[in-house]
Amino acid sequence: MRSVSIYIHIPFCERHCAYCDFNVYTLKEQSDLPSRTVEAICREISRESGQLNEKATVPTIFFGGGTPTYLGADALGQILRTLRQHFNVEDNAEITAEANPGTSDAAKFQQMREYGFNRLSVGVQAFHDMLLRQLDRTHTAKEAEYALNAARTAGFSNLSLDLMFRLPGQSMQDWQQSVDTAVSINPEHISLYGLTLEPGTRYERLHAGGRLQLPDEELETAMYEYAISTLKVSGYHHYEVSNFARPGWESRHNMTYWDNNEYLGFGPGAVSYLGGRRWKAERVPLKYIEKSSADVNLAVEEEILPKEQALAESMMVGIRKLDGLDLERLSTRYSVTVESYYSDELRQLQEDGLITLRSGVLKLTHRGLLVADTVAAAFIRLP
Repeated sequence: MRSVSIYIHIPFCERHCAYCDFNVYTLKEQSDLPSRTVEAICREISRESGQLNEKATVPTIFFGGGTPTYLGADALGQILRTLRQHFNVEDNAEITAEANPGTSDAAKFQQMREYGFNRLSVGVQAFHDMLLRQLDRTHTAKEAEYALNAARTAGFSNLSLDLMFRLPGQSMQDWQQSVDTAVSINPEHISLYGLTLEPGTRYERLHAGGRLQLPDEELETAMYEYAISTLKVSGYHHYEVSNFARPGWESRHNMTYWDNNEYLGFGPGAVSYLGGRRWKAERVPLKYIEKSSADVNLAVEEEILPKEQALAESMMVGIRKLDGLDLERLSTRYSVTVESYYSDELRQLQEDGLITLRSGVLKLTHRGLLVADTVAAAFIRLP
């Protein structure tokens, strides 16, 4: 039976953060767009499941956004119930929802647990109120701690939190405080993200105009290395470039992406990858709803990946796993001897001290870890 992970995109937020380039919309308080979008997502789930030749088994489900907890627990439960009706969701499936501390409370978390959610990914970003205001976040550091405690009280035994570094005005002391506070809360999983200036964001415009000063590269590296050493000493497994977990609590859903396995996406702008085909749904919620109601194809972009491109992408995402990338397994998957196919690239990366290759397993060195995106880009071959 086919195994496929599922992603649900909830494109609504209270506020559009200064750094965010995701498919996100803010709404007037009385808008009926969220409820109509939920109905459209459920219709898409029903229709797409019918396109499969068999009822697929689902090991992981991830509700992202946007802010899934912008919706009420009943709406989230409605989508999850629809998924269970049309897919074989495994009994021990990992079912995650991203949560914003500003749109979460103990009662909502309790309802979500009752509906079957068993993992929360909380967008804390910083335990520092000044930095949170600059990021346009709607919560304070204390509210973030309250939300995490409320999740525990509601019965969530699998918590993840996000932290950001390389923020405008962020000092090393600020970053150390955030990391240390995160460790003291003792979540099962911590994700760390260095700020990137994405096109079209407020931060990108400010930086282009010379009005946004960021920590320099030396400080950025020091922040990352402080987090690595602190989290390792605190018992976290550094299992992917940006991700740390208590042993056994690694994100199963995200491993789907890093292993370049199949997944289905539902919701405005969601991406799917199935049978070598990748497609993206209509981004704008109102258009998404209208197309869903008319029962027309929701895909606005799609491509069939040639074997060479699929292999390159598997290399690019797989190299991010710190336990290594099994090249023999990739060779079998793509019917090509990977070490020979990428012989020049692998030799150069080894000479530069960025990777090791032993017994068919490719790993980043510590030096390579600091420039992981550069290493990944080496496997792209331009026409």
